[in-house]
Amino acid sequence: MATWFITGCSTGIGRATAAAAASAGHTVIATARRPETLEDLVAEHPQRVTALALDVTDRAQIASAVELAERLTGGVDVVVNNAGVGYFATIEDSDPGDVRSMMDANFWGVADVTTAFLPHLRERRAGHIITVSSIAGVRGSAGLGYYCASKWAASGFMEALCKEVGHLGIQVTTVEPGPVLSQWIPSGGKVHDIQPDYAEVMEPYWERIDGLPGKQPGDPDALARAMLEVAAMEHPPLHLLAGRHAITQGRAKAEALSAEIEQWEELGLSIDTRAAS
Repeated sequence: MATWFITGCSTGIGRATAAAAASAGHTVIATARRPETLEDLVAEHPQRVTALALDVTDRAQIASAVELAERLTGGVDVVVNNAGVGYFATIEDSDPGDVRSMMDANFWGVADVTTAFLPHLRERRAGHIITVSSIAGVRGSAGLGYYCASKWAASGFMEALCKEVGHLGIQVTTVEPGPVLSQWIPSGGKVHDIQPDYAEVMEPYWERIDGLPGKQPGDPDALARAMLEVAAMEHPPLHLLAGRHAITQGRAKAEALSAEIEQWEELGLSIDTRAAS
């Protein structure tokens, strides 16, 4: 059995992952900004789940939570970066303060939790960092410009980290799901009042987004089971695109990028003035 540290456990994917890990017999440090939302989870698994307060935008609180988790458990094996927020608006109409707050949660929260654990994982030459990103971290979408930026940053950070820590026995996986049943849309910031020039693109977008809550095809419990399976693998994937939408969109992005590279290869190669050594 392993020890799991999971952020953003009050609802959705984080809550489902904490419950699944505990039900499987693992020790779970479940964190949330309001730990009282986890009381029923602790009551259901009193020997396996410990609830801690954690706002991933607070570096001091991260340091305290990580040190406490390490001390209570003797060492965390699986770190799940799940906490995050949504934001829906055109790039031009986005509120600068709101998008900076989102970046603090979606990117810096991931980076700061991860780096707080790295010394412990390095010392043990073991561990698995699983980060819940999004298909929005693979391909851009109108209406999600800054959200995509936050998730691309997290996905890129994890891809680089994998190359740095693989030889130390630390594994890295980025989960990039499509729409999953959660509070991501209802709780996310939204700017419906936009510049008229964007109406042609955004009106169909808002129709899809506003009609999606409760109809998301992704099941958080199924995603949690998939993450438990990934954590048990000897050679886990670096990227796990989760759900039909994510797989379809990811494949389309890969094909479009491959075609674009081929189409513009001659122009791209023209910038090299000397052969690579």
